[in-house]
Formats: sequence, structure tokens, C-alpha cells
Amino acid sequence: MKKLFFIGFATLAIGAATLTSCSKYEEGPSLTLSSKNARLTGSWLLTAQTTNGVADALTGLTQTMEINKDNKYSMVISYSYMGFNYTNDFTGTWFFSDDKTQLITTVDGLTGTDTQTIVRLAGKELKLKTVDGTETIIQTYTAQ
Repeated sequence: MKKLFFIGFATLAIGAATLTSCSKYEEGPSLTLSSKNARLTGSWLLTAQTTNGVADALTGLTQTMEINKDNKYSMVISYSYMGFNYTNDFTGTWFFSDDKTQLITTVDGLTGTDTQTIVRLAGKELKLKTVDGTETIIQTYTAQ
């Protein structure tokens, strides 16, 4: 009986250690039943942004992103400036890097790609990190 208990306990300990260390992303999740494609596709609203660790004010800015299963995406950025309202619409394609740690997008009609590191990819939250020279920008999106 003691041997059976020891084997069960050892299996549980090894399983717990394995499950807590299998996340590809800095902020997890460590275990999910949904595929990365399933978690990424959908409608997302920008809810927070930091530049070099300092929170950016999003007052007057609305940014939504729609990511489709067919590797198409669209983004709408609406903002107010000096009493005027502006809206920019973008469409393009998206795909994961080979190791699925980065989101790579291309805007229709433009050359080149935009690569962002995925910090968190959960069912209700998406965090993307962009490094541009000396600036590190982290955008947090919430599922809609």
C-alpha cells in the first residue's frame, strides 16, 4: 500500500511540475484546452497600453481588432484630436511565427510586416509587445 501511495504521489508531483512550466508566453496561461488559433480569433478591444513600463492615457482613443480564422484581420482606430474625430481602418493578413510566440501582420497595400511578441494569449485577454528602438510598447486587449 505504501508503494502504491508513493507511486501515485510521485506521478502527481511530476505532472504538477510539468503542467506549470509548459506555457510559451511570459504571462501564460500554463494550461488551456483551446488551440492558439481558437484563442486568438475573435474581436478584441484595446484596454491598456504601456510604453517603457509607463501607462499611456487612452482617453479619446478606441482601437478594435477583428482576427478571423482565415488569416484575415481588420483594425479600426478612432480618436479625437483638438475637437475633431478621426477614424482609420486597416485590413490585412496575420499568421503566427513558426514557434507561435509572435503575431506577424501585413496591412493590405503595404510592403513589409509588423511582428509583435505575444506576452499573453488567453480566452479573454491578449497582450502584445512591440520593441521599436528604445521603446517597448505593451498593448492589452480584452475579448469582445
